[in-house]
Amino acid sequence: MDFESVMTAALERRRRTRAYAMATIHIQADTATATSPEGQSAQMPLPGLLAKLGGQNMDLGGIILPDGVKTVLHQPPVLIWVWEATPQPYHFNWIANNSPVPFGRGARYRPVRLSLPYLVMLAVFIIGPDGHWHLSASNECFFRNAPLKGLDDTLCYPALLNCSKMDPPEGRPLAWICTQHLRPSPAMGSADLNTRLRAGLETLRHCLLETAFNWSSDHHEAASWFSESRTVDPRVSTVEAWEKASGQDPLFALEVPWLQTGLTLGQVSQRIFKNHQAAGAQAITAATLARIIFNQK
Repeated sequence: MDFESVMTAALERRRRTRAYAMATIHIQADTATATSPEGQSAQMPLPGLLAKLGGQNMDLGGIILPDGVKTVLHQPPVLIWVWEATPQPYHFNWIANNSPVPFGRGARYRPVRLSLPYLVMLAVFIIGPDGHWHLSASNECFFRNAPLKGLDDTLCYPALLNCSKMDPPEGRPLAWICTQHLRPSPAMGSADLNTRLRAGLETLRHCLLETAFNWSSDHHEAASWFSESRTVDPRVSTVEAWEKASGQDPLFALEVPWLQTGLTLGQVSQRIFKNHQAAGAQAITAATLARIIFNQK
């Protein structure tokens, strides 16, 4: 599954967003009515609408942040959880050199043990048509040779097969986590916000680190960041060299000059907000009201 296919649902949400922006809202007595440009209408009791509006703000009071979440960034309708893992060896299922196909059905894998530096994963949640937070399809991953201490810290591209380079990069993730093998867990649909967000992060972490690594990104997108990073250091030029270096020194990855993004965590986050048309502390508009009324549960 390529990035374009994964993002089809997101494009449909944007189409609906444009339709909401053209809707008209009529309030009479205790009922609010939204009418689309096509003439479709829906009604909602005014008290319920006001309650929904109050729920649009991200309140972390009831959220227990998982281990590794360094910070939470929020610009409606986008929420980013910045998760960091310490340098360590990982066991991956890596595409075998003798695999009959480079990805997909019939691909053959072998276990490898590779040391990674600090791993930074940006889990991007968006408010869906149902008015609830959901894990998006545009999550990103980066490397660092030191722990995050602030939004001004710069990020490096991740030398992983399942992290894609986009061409052109405008309007798209810089280091997209391929979610072909992401299987939403039942908890991701929980009515409890704490459960839903934590489950989304864990499912994304599992998809990134515990599913098969193959050449899909090199086929469907511009390249994988593993392919792009093979010349930065002889110790990561091949997966065999990486395995050998990891066995000799589990922390060698902290010495590798990984490819620089040239952007800080704050700048990458702002880029994500822009890609999702987030507007910060935006005013309530007719589009906001129409979205809630048409998608009430």
